[in-house]
Amino acid sequence: MKKIVVAAIVVLLVMGAGVTIDKIVKNSKIMRVQVKMEKDRTRYIGEDGISFYSMVDTRDKIYTLVDTEGDTDAYRIAKEVYAIDKKTGEMEKVPGSSKLKFGMDGIESTFGNEDYLGWVEADADSATRTVIYDIEQEKIMKKWEGSDTLSLSSPTVVGHQFYWLESRDKEPGLIKFYDLKTGEEGQIDEVGAEGTILAFSEHKMWYQDIRRGSGHLKSYDLRNGNYEIHDLGVDYNDLKPVGDDLVGYFKDGGLYLYDTKLQKSVLLRENDNGIKANYDGKGIIISDQLSYKIESLNEVQYDNTIESEYPDNYRFSSDERVQSLLFVTRVGEHEEIIWMNWDALRWLGK
Repeated sequence: MKKIVVAAIVVLLVMGAGVTIDKIVKNSKIMRVQVKMEKDRTRYIGEDGISFYSMVDTRDKIYTLVDTEGDTDAYRIAKEVYAIDKKTGEMEKVPGSSKLKFGMDGIESTFGNEDYLGWVEADADSATRTVIYDIEQEKIMKKWEGSDTLSLSSPTVVGHQFYWLESRDKEPGLIKFYDLKTGEEGQIDEVGAEGTILAFSEHKMWYQDIRRGSGHLKSYDLRNGNYEIHDLGVDYNDLKPVGDDLVGYFKDGGLYLYDTKLQKSVLLRENDNGIKANYDGKGIIISDQLSYKIESLNEVQYDNTIESEYPDNYRFSSDERVQSLLFVTRVGEHEEIIWMNWDALRWLGK
């Protein structure tokens, strides 16, 4: 009888673990990062051998993928998404994100905002699955299945809307949306899928349809559904919106800024090739060379705090549009997540 009771308790414990956030256990202890608050930044210091990548910043937690011994397989793909408590440093697994430890499927990247967390799963057959998770309700809302012939790229959440580019073999790509509150789903545009990346300012989506020519630029107003089409007149790449009427782009190793109202481009920096370039969609571009604060074509300030304090030793999330100054740096045998206050940047004119 004792054996039956013990077995029943074990089963209940296992079932219970499936519906709660799991604590990460390493050497029989709850795994955490050390939290060190400084004047203009907070450092989240990981243990030796742990790497962080692909992060989403929210008010109370940092969601991230982690590469640590025993946590990734030979293909170096993460097996779950972790949440780091910003105050205590305690780490937890996000419910529903865990994959088999020794399987060939895993999680490639994360994305999201204050309300929703998203991640992209991949398996051995090159099929992907895009997942949206409600942070407040702590549950998965919806999944989109990909395959070896169907792919979803540029997944982005803006407010309560989810946007992505869907492509199938050699067919035109479809820009789509899904309303995370109402469940409405629809198509925004049809584009040449190859080389197309969706970029966002505060109220607009920006993209290039290479079928329309090398200088083609199009924007879609997220509020009213209006489109604008522009021709930059040059072959460009790597859009970095800094406002609803201003967008940065890179050409021939230089950073340019285009004003859609004036229909005019100016060169901001001739020796910035866009390596590791990120943007916030509201006036900031951070590249490997400099950080830029942009108000207009003629109002640009510069800073090199991040680039000088962490030379060749920092990386933001894989998502190019950043919500905050949250990046990873390596210190000796360990990595740290740095959350830097915007006031740490000392903006100067030319």
